Amino acid sequence: MLLLQPTPEIQAFLKTLSVIGNDLDNLSRKNVAASRAVREEFARQRLWEIAVESVRSFTVPGAGHAVAVRLYVPYDKQLAREGELPVVVFFHGGGWSLGSVDTYDSITRAIARLVPALVLSVDYRLAPENPFPAALEDAEEVLRWVKLHAPEIGGDPHRIVAAGDSAGGTLATVAAMHAGVDAKNPLVMQVLFYPSTNISSTNYESYRQYGEGYVLTHKAVETFREFYLPRESDWVLPEVSPLLAKNFEGMPPALIVGAGCDPLRDEGEAYAQKLRLHGIHVIYRLEPQLIHAFLNFYNFEPACSPYAEGVLGYAAGVVREALRRGSVAGRV
Repeated sequence: MLLLQPTPEIQAFLKTLSVIGNDLDNLSRKNVAASRAVREEFARQRLWEIAVESVRSFTVPGAGHAVAVRLYVPYDKQLAREGELPVVVFFHGGGWSLGSVDTYDSITRAIARLVPALVLSVDYRLAPENPFPAALEDAEEVLRWVKLHAPEIGGDPHRIVAAGDSAGGTLATVAAMHAGVDAKNPLVMQVLFYPSTNISSTNYESYRQYGEGYVLTHKAVETFREFYLPRESDWVLPEVSPLLAKNFEGMPPALIVGAGCDPLRDEGEAYAQKLRLHGIHVIYRLEPQLIHAFLNFYNFEPACSPYAEGVLGYAAGVVREALRRGSVAGRV
């Protein structure tokens, strides 16, 4: 593929980042907590609150571990009167090591308003303190709980969507893969923004083109992999590299959004192709001038906010159409 160029706004942002330094390149076990704190403070100071009907936090019981979640209820009185709302279960990105429901608050509020739907944002356990399979266990516990208890939060158990970005996209698709065994109550859709689908390999052209200087670097990917997957033998498991999976039975339809200037671009596109080969209906959309993690700039000027807004609006439209049609069990 030809070398794509980011938008002028993103180029300006990347130039500034090159001057102040990219903390992902220096991430270590000693400073990961500080890096999280910086992101939390940025979210508090720079992102304005997007209004929704209500927000509340609670925990979902798990096997020996309660999982923290945050529920966003949209403004939509008409839908509320007609019955239960659809539910989007959202898993944040951050290399399984960074990010939280707070740093993704703008994104999840926006999804709740745009679909509209209940959004359940999952504060899964982070590495390196909690390596694989902790995050995946939390993701699956929450998805399982929602399918059983959606009416308790005003949700429709037959209109559930799994969504996430980057590492959260990986959790969403693997949780959807495992949920596929429940043929009686399949997910309506999976929505994956620039997901990691093959952590076992960086041998892609997109890594060679964008592995340095575009926020997510080759070095950062290796650090995240070390944190989340300290055993190299785990790198090829379909639970962390779903591109290597062989069984996609029961998988829901997918919307996969890639970023053109992203080292993960090629594996995301390869995953879309593989799902299609297994009979899964896939919509693949490439944003050629955007970088990895562009959703994190939603509600933040000047770098990516209008682009992120456009992508979220498009994704919400795809989800609305899928919800209108209802679940088709992932088959073409």
